[in-house]
Amino acid sequence: MVDALRAIVLTLGSDRATTEIEADRKPTFKTNGDVLVRGATVITGTGKTLPRTDILVRGGKIRAIGTDLAAEKGVPVLDAEGMFVMAGIIDTHSHFAISGGVNEGSLSVVPEVRVRDVIDSEDVQIYRALGGGVTMARLLHGSANVIGGQDAVIKMKYGRSAREMLVADAPRGVKFALGENVKRTDGRFPNSRLGVEAVLVRAFTEAQTYRKKWADYEASKGGSDPLPEPRRDLRLEALVDVLAGDLRVHSHCYRSDEILMLLRVAERFGVKVRSLQHVLEGYKVAPEIAAHGASVSLFSDWWAYKIEAFDAIPYGAKLLQDAGATVCLKSDDNELMRHLNQEAAKLVKYCGFTPEEAIHAITLNPAKQLGLDGRLGTIEVGKDADLAIFTGHPLNSYARCEMTLVEGEVYFQRSEKFAPSDSAKAAPAKPVAKFPAIPELPRGTYVLSGGTVHQPGKPAFAGTVVVDAASGRIAQVVRAGEKVDAPADARTVDCTGLHLYPGMIDAGTVLGLVEIDSARETNDSRDGGDFQPDLRASAGINPDSELIPVTRANGVTTVVTRPTGSLLPGQGALINLAGWVPAEMVVQDRLSLHIEYPSEPAPRGFGPNVAFDSGDNSAARFRRTEKLDKLKELFETARRYDAAQKAGAPVTTNPRLESLLPYVRGEKPVVFTADRKADILGALKLADELKVKPIISGGTEAWKVASELKKRDVPVILGPIMSLPREIGDKYDASYAAAAKLHEAGVKFCIRSAGSNNTRNLPYEAAMAVAYGLPPEAGLKAITTGPAEILGVSDRFGTVEAGKRANLVIANGDVLQASTQVLSVFIEGRPYEPTSKQTRLFDKYQKRLNERRTSESPGASNGSP
Repeated sequence: MVDALRAIVLTLGSDRATTEIEADRKPTFKTNGDVLVRGATVITGTGKTLPRTDILVRGGKIRAIGTDLAAEKGVPVLDAEGMFVMAGIIDTHSHFAISGGVNEGSLSVVPEVRVRDVIDSEDVQIYRALGGGVTMARLLHGSANVIGGQDAVIKMKYGRSAREMLVADAPRGVKFALGENVKRTDGRFPNSRLGVEAVLVRAFTEAQTYRKKWADYEASKGGSDPLPEPRRDLRLEALVDVLAGDLRVHSHCYRSDEILMLLRVAERFGVKVRSLQHVLEGYKVAPEIAAHGASVSLFSDWWAYKIEAFDAIPYGAKLLQDAGATVCLKSDDNELMRHLNQEAAKLVKYCGFTPEEAIHAITLNPAKQLGLDGRLGTIEVGKDADLAIFTGHPLNSYARCEMTLVEGEVYFQRSEKFAPSDSAKAAPAKPVAKFPAIPELPRGTYVLSGGTVHQPGKPAFAGTVVVDAASGRIAQVVRAGEKVDAPADARTVDCTGLHLYPGMIDAGTVLGLVEIDSARETNDSRDGGDFQPDLRASAGINPDSELIPVTRANGVTTVVTRPTGSLLPGQGALINLAGWVPAEMVVQDRLSLHIEYPSEPAPRGFGPNVAFDSGDNSAARFRRTEKLDKLKELFETARRYDAAQKAGAPVTTNPRLESLLPYVRGEKPVVFTADRKADILGALKLADELKVKPIISGGTEAWKVASELKKRDVPVILGPIMSLPREIGDKYDASYAAAAKLHEAGVKFCIRSAGSNNTRNLPYEAAMAVAYGLPPEAGLKAITTGPAEILGVSDRFGTVEAGKRANLVIANGDVLQASTQVLSVFIEGRPYEPTSKQTRLFDKYQKRLNERRTSESPGASNGSP
């Protein structure tokens, strides 16, 4: 069977070196639970980091930690010199490996259903999570119900049965949910937050009544008039367990008001909420959460993906921890799960956590939330040998996981012999005191003195950058010791110990057009109809979008924003992320035409008997062909229209055809969004037929056609890098390694983000590419000079050079590192502090927390006369 599958994969056209079948997922290093890990830097999680240290594992348990431990007879030795070992990562909120769906959506209250009964032990996501150092996960019921089903906690023993994966002695939990997800279920009560509270009160009240019936029945046994045995109800039995604390509540929640409602209802019935999941506005009521004793599981920085998430801030973990709550990071996403270590590094950046505290958020604190910290979460003698081995410090964004052990057995092994990474050995950057504010002045000159200047593709150097705010350009760049030519009234800013970078450029976003993607009223990136070439992104930019300063605050200064959602949605614009009105933001209008290439309908199955042209696939294929034919006809019509104009023939002005002229003439590029190999090849063929200059955007599988792209000199706007493999036969790290493969093939490329609410994470997309083979200098180029060259604006953007636009970033370390803080940003020569709605919310609720601390401190006045 393995040979047959291998043959199918090869037949489909993938390079064997980049494919992954089941046999490839079996580690060659076997331990049977006994191993000596030799010479690693051990991050114990107990306050100590031990260099050149050994870990002895026997029977799946850590038996000794020290230097030069004896290799006992029959125990294999794993040479981990130069590597970093941490406790296995624990994800407290995930939904993979659940057969048949995650929601029992029939009723609002279904606590009797159990995830543990439907675990899919063959889900490849288990292996992919191991590739990110994850050793344990809690599988939660979905959030369609006020009271959902019971969870399951599993060890990531890929290749074993569900029974072997299940942590049978883990405390039982049940999923509650509040807010939008529950409300949006049509035809079923509740449809409001009022109704959600009522469901909780009714359910707990009914459970109390049920419990009393059984208590009365048991008490009446043996008496003269015994009561009849009550009818057994599995749903109410589960709710009684909730009342008793035997079934722990873990609740999906967002808004602060609903969080307080849940805590109030729970306390009324004597129930303790064990954890709050998502809890994006939890920072607003951090003292109340801490007083209740609930743990919290957060995203590090996800926000604005729906209305409930619009007030989320990356500083929430700090306020919650400062209030006394136990903070965990979780995924709720199969891709995010694979780089929780990078997410933890953001806690250093935004919250000032120590590296130890950041690592606790994905190890020890989740173990506490699961009630398993006695055996997991740190590297200590007697605990389970769940270990993740990285090429560098796990909070270094260039580090990657090389091996993952669960109870001493290797379940993930990246290569036969792993080696540390020179670029991934450093610890995360330390937070610095607030950088002196640079006032925004309409005119004048700034002398940025003493920093390390980074020129993509060239060695960094200590020097000075002179910025002319009047012209918006860089006036001078000199090395340390060279003469600085600046006017006497220039403002000098001491950047000693800091780093100066060119502003980062994201070549594929919808910034300014979308505020909350799921709220139609705030989304201007999509329109009706398949052919709308005259739609201009610049016409709909909202300069007051809250997403803009959030993005700018992390050093992304320039983006392409473009319409989306149809075959030919319109034209993109290059904009700076600063300006009072759209005209002040737009750098180049009508930058590019965008075509979203319609994907080839996927086959229904996998194997030699797939019905490629049956049923819906056949109809979809016909509709796809029809649309492409109409697109070709539209371009031919535009060419005839152009020819008629040039010939002086009388023609009626047609805005749609006029908008196509720069593209049919080859004066401007056409950006084809395509990810799969077949679609990229189809887009290239279509570009030939349309006679246009193509750029591929997305390009997840562009590495599979790198030679063709190189031969045709077609550039790629690659991303997002942090995405799951597209095909079942692709290696687990196919998306991560794609940039390195394009780089090796000589394909011109740049890296883009997912392009909406978290565009600010553009540098970490590049960092992930570096972790998987792209040279660090190429990683920086991919988000600076690379997009500038592909977009045809390298004469103005992408480097720190005299004469170029003064779009600059001042940071306290490597700007690609998730722990590095951006301290100031210049756009067109004007400085901007890294402030936003999110920093204002942080300041506001930090004040609330401080005021409560003061009022509750001994001797404080309570306000009474």
